[in-house]
Amino acid sequence: MKILSSLLVAVSIAAAVPALAWDSVGHRVSAAVAVEYLEPEVRERLLAILRAHPRFAEDFMEQVPDFIDTGDELDFERWLLGQAAFWPDIARGLPRAERARYHRGNWHYIDGAWLRGAATVQGNVYVGIDPFPDIAGPAGEAIRSESAVDNVVVALDYNMRLLADPATDLGQRAVALCWVLHLAGDIHQPLHTGSLFSARLFESGDAGGNGIDTSDGNLHAVWDRALREQGILDSVSAIGEWLQSIDRDAIESEPLDWTAWMDESRRLMTSVVYPEAVEREILAAEREARDMREFELTEDYLTAMRRLSEQRLGLAGIRMALLLNRNL
Repeated sequence: MKILSSLLVAVSIAAAVPALAWDSVGHRVSAAVAVEYLEPEVRERLLAILRAHPRFAEDFMEQVPDFIDTGDELDFERWLLGQAAFWPDIARGLPRAERARYHRGNWHYIDGAWLRGAATVQGNVYVGIDPFPDIAGPAGEAIRSESAVDNVVVALDYNMRLLADPATDLGQRAVALCWVLHLAGDIHQPLHTGSLFSARLFESGDAGGNGIDTSDGNLHAVWDRALREQGILDSVSAIGEWLQSIDRDAIESEPLDWTAWMDESRRLMTSVVYPEAVEREILAAEREARDMREFELTEDYLTAMRRLSEQRLGLAGIRMALLLNRNL
């Protein structure tokens, strides 16, 4: 099983970096999936673009782990593209001037009331209050400058346009490549596509589960590290096996509309991510004018979360490859 062996290599690489959960393991694994489905000439084109990254020396070549054989072309390229997918999170920790140049915190997620294209259903969960009005998002063709970018969808619009345009400065295309690889993963994570709102406790929202405390950390963090918690090799094996069973023809015939990917994530967000026990506890806490209590996630919930996370990362990788194959 070629893709499974490749994914195992990617995970050994991911285990060597600090644990940032979905951000490290997840993004690297989805990038490794993408590498297996990229056309060889497209992969070479991407690597040529990436080498023009303004921080290629510091954030790529100087970070290659000792156990990576740079003479093994495919494994080295897989590591480079995995690092590229992870790079927007590296940008969070750069020195101040560089961070201001590259870090864009609001590109990683979206307001659940924002609708466009295939995303016809809000991603927000409303507990004891009426839904907020829909927000009509601008068409992708209207996103022509970085100043118009304020969420994950329009960030994909903008960066995919930069990456696919051969007239764009090569360094800009390299940075855009990192964002495309990263954001394609983010939009498949349900808690990046909306938040929970209530009358008092979460009047301004729970920041995509970050405000919901469980015994294992906040809900967003639990989802972020879903695959790491169950064991890396088991997760990767499950992803590889699932990828062998899916209908490739159906995936390859998709229009590759990231609002459709977001719609999938939102349907999971509103039907699966927040257990009924969370909503009951919020209502009780607000009724009794107290803080929300920490709660335990059931093993059934955690098992379903891991399975869904595996599937979302597998889809992100395949779709990423098809997107790049069709546009580069």
